[in-house]
Amino acid sequence: MADMESQFTKFFAKLDRDLEDLSLGGDFGDASGNLMRDANVLVLLAMAIAQSDESGDLKAAAPAVLADGKALLAAGDAEAAAAAVKAIKADVASPAGSAAPVRWEKAAQLAPLMGKIVPSLTSEIKRLSKNEKTLLRAGNIDKVAGAAALLAVVAEGSRLNVSETTAPDQDALWKEYCDEFAVLSLNVNRTARALSNGGAFDDYAAALKELEKTCSVCHAKFSSAK
Repeated sequence: MADMESQFTKFFAKLDRDLEDLSLGGDFGDASGNLMRDANVLVLLAMAIAQSDESGDLKAAAPAVLADGKALLAAGDAEAAAAAVKAIKADVASPAGSAAPVRWEKAAQLAPLMGKIVPSLTSEIKRLSKNEKTLLRAGNIDKVAGAAALLAVVAEGSRLNVSETTAPDQDALWKEYCDEFAVLSLNVNRTARALSNGGAFDDYAAALKELEKTCSVCHAKFSSAK
């Protein structure tokens, strides 16, 4: 839960800068790229946090963030996007909670997740994992564990998006790959955290190798539809 919350805070903090991009003018579709990228992440994190067994302010805010995040993804102009961001900020500032259960649903868009978020996260993990000394530098385990947790969330949140791939008829296989990717991402998260308590770097390196292998296999079969 803590790693998901840290990732939520990270992407939530980007919203103001994303809105600044819109203020520069130009075509909304082009100018809103970063905003929609980050909105997709927040929507998935809201679903994951809402389903957590742990309590907290972000869990209480998550259902409302999910609803307003979906409104942000549906925004067709800068005014609507700004209104949705304002609502998300209000949700986080004054979490109201909700009795309605949250389940995984097809809410996010696959292309920005697979085209931008997953490559960025995997690149960061590899960069910080060149060797044990690099990984053990201050803050790097937290960064790797957070990135791996978010990869797991993206995998779970993408299970219903097979129609956005180049093999839309392979629903069962797509879900299998998503489930495997989520499990292996969480294994990277777990073995990274274990290093702080005497865990073996070789165990972490093996977990990361398995995750990378799954990425390659999945990309050979599926890719985001253009």
